[in-house]
Amino acid sequence: MAARCPVHLSEENRRETCRPPTVTATRDRSPGPYGPRLHTAGEPMPRSAAPIRITSYGARWGAPPRHGTGALVLDVRDRMWDPADTAVTAPLVALTGLHPEVRDYVLSAPDARQTVERTGRQLLALHRAATDEEIHLYVACWYGRHRAPAVARAVADWLAERGTAADVEHRDMARPLIHREPARQLEACAFCRMAAGTEPVPLVRDWPDAFAIVPRRPVTPGHLLVIPRRHVRDATTDPAVTAAVMQRTAELGAELTGDLNIITAAGPAATQTVFHAHVHLVPRRTGDGLPLPWTPQRQ
Repeated sequence: MAARCPVHLSEENRRETCRPPTVTATRDRSPGPYGPRLHTAGEPMPRSAAPIRITSYGARWGAPPRHGTGALVLDVRDRMWDPADTAVTAPLVALTGLHPEVRDYVLSAPDARQTVERTGRQLLALHRAATDEEIHLYVACWYGRHRAPAVARAVADWLAERGTAADVEHRDMARPLIHREPARQLEACAFCRMAAGTEPVPLVRDWPDAFAIVPRRPVTPGHLLVIPRRHVRDATTDPAVTAAVMQRTAELGAELTGDLNIITAAGPAATQTVFHAHVHLVPRRTGDGLPLPWTPQRQ
């Protein structure tokens, strides 16, 4: 059931604040002095005695509505270890950040404990300055299943040890798993090695979520590949990753003069030969002799 909308909100804020729930409720079963609390994604958290509210979420699913009171955002995508990134921890992928094995792995990353303590101290400082206002912390990873829940729970526990209650909501932890390639395949992926900086690459453009290179066998002058940093098998695996890489391709294409093709493939029958999603940006001119469909091997 959708939440009732306050009549004083603008139309834009009503759409954001009053949108219906999008996933089932998630209970934080981690032990804590204030017990488990149940919240439903997309609905405002109920009033409680806890002065601090913590929401973990997956950036892939979009940011949660921001509250008007004091807020901090902690993005751990590049600061904590993801269990899906190495073959040794691949069995942890099916678990969540509230399982001890995942929590301990995430918090064993360099500076993880210091990040938790630093964030807790910032929340306490905001709380002291905010008088009666609630303080909100948003913790983001990519899917909202492993790193963000583990860190959110760790911050709440740090606060509890110092006598300050915190409500914790894990907005995206219960979402279905999106297919992830086995970690051993990621370690063998040339595009992943390029993204990690461990393989030389003819880099043309570099963004936080993607990069552009000159392919080894360009089919026309100016032919580029735009590649997402996150490993997904093809454009159908994760629409959010596809949307981001297509946006970067369009940005790059807008800088070129003349006609062009923007092409991606999904599967061997569609001529995909590298199973890390990528987009071809192919400048075209009349009479260039390039037939479609084509493969990199076709002359």
